Amino acid sequence: MTYLMVVRVPADANPTREEGDPTAWVEATSDGQRLFGDRLRPPQDATCVRVRDGKTLVTHGPFVEIAEQIAGFDILTVDDADTAVQIALTHPVATFGALELRELHPFGLPDGSVDDVPFIGEPVTYVLLMGNDPDAPEPDPSDEGLPAAWIEQVGDAERGGARLRPADEAITVRIRDGKQLVTHGPFAELAEQVAGYDLLDVPDLDAAMALAAAHPAARLGVVEIRPRWPIWEQ
Repeated sequence: MTYLMVVRVPADANPTREEGDPTAWVEATSDGQRLFGDRLRPPQDATCVRVRDGKTLVTHGPFVEIAEQIAGFDILTVDDADTAVQIALTHPVATFGALELRELHPFGLPDGSVDDVPFIGEPVTYVLLMGNDPDAPEPDPSDEGLPAAWIEQVGDAERGGARLRPADEAITVRIRDGKQLVTHGPFAELAEQVAGYDLLDVPDLDAAMALAAAHPAARLGVVEIRPRWPIWEQ
């Protein structure tokens, strides 16, 4: 099983450098359970792309304003959901934020097969978060194969990605006052939930926006572009 672990941090969180440093956690999961991950630039640095009636609409900031924004991500490969939960509980952010576990639900490829293990490779410069938009038009059944066509179009710039299982299947992990809190369902009940992700290696934000606008999710929902922010860059 492969999970996207979304790292959620409240805007008012103020952990010390030691409390928030995931280096030890990364080393502990380097035996193949953690495939890839990084923190992201703050939500105010996000760029959202939508396509409506053939027009590309670009806004600055996250696609939805919430108390616990996405601060990073990790991709985990595990035998079962319980193992994913135990890994999340050892992450330092569990004590002051939340870890949302979402199982990957890859699209079918053009030849009819399913890519169930995402390709992860360096370098990655931007993360595209595909969001549901309650005001978006209803998807057409023929849209099912479009993401695979987009991946083929993008080529080597796409470094991995997948859609996610529905938000109501999420598992959210927190630790408060030394107690492990595991809840089923997303970290917050919102109409706008993350529905998938893609990793891009492109030279600049303009290139990322162009690829985001070409993705079917921009027409059916919203694509949030977040630059990576490696932990050693302050």
